[in-house]
Amino acid sequence: MTLHITSFEGSNALSSFRTQQLLPALQGVNEKIAGISARFVHLVASETALDEALAAKLAGLLTYGDPYTGPLEGPAIVVSPRFGTVSPWASKATDIAHNCGLAVKRVERLVEYRLALKNGLLSKTVLTPEQLQAVAALLHDRMTESAMLDRAQAQELFNALQPAPMDHVDVLAGGKDALVKANTQFGLALAADEI
Repeated sequence: MTLHITSFEGSNALSSFRTQQLLPALQGVNEKIAGISARFVHLVASETALDEALAAKLAGLLTYGDPYTGPLEGPAIVVSPRFGTVSPWASKATDIAHNCGLAVKRVERLVEYRLALKNGLLSKTVLTPEQLQAVAALLHDRMTESAMLDRAQAQELFNALQPAPMDHVDVLAGGKDALVKANTQFGLALAADEI
């Protein structure tokens, strides 16, 4: 089944305190980074395209916090929940949408960061791919989040991942040694006496 993904622009996602914390680290990547701002972006997955009434209800539901007044241009880093997971925020937001009678499959929230760059007198500052990756590393937690340079890539959140096949360890035939060998194979360092 193909899902229809609709995006809704959200509110400001970055406090001035957090901006002041981030800026020195970002300038360590490139001294021409003059500022950073961020807004929430909501993605709504539904089985059919949203009609005007449903879109208006969702827009009302997803309007909260201080309005975003930052730039719409400049290098972007988009941070989403880690691909293959459903965030706690998404679980709760989807439950709220269902309790409001809204026919959606899932509501997810991203953070879209925008960088402000100082330009030279005769040249425009451009960040290298390596610098953009370094900035992304400062803006997300690799354990729970994914970072990308384009919002469209975040639609991968809604692709179901296929589970890996289950491996079987015949403990009866090999005893503790079989478990130690299997754990070693999967990178677990458990000694035989810990099993």
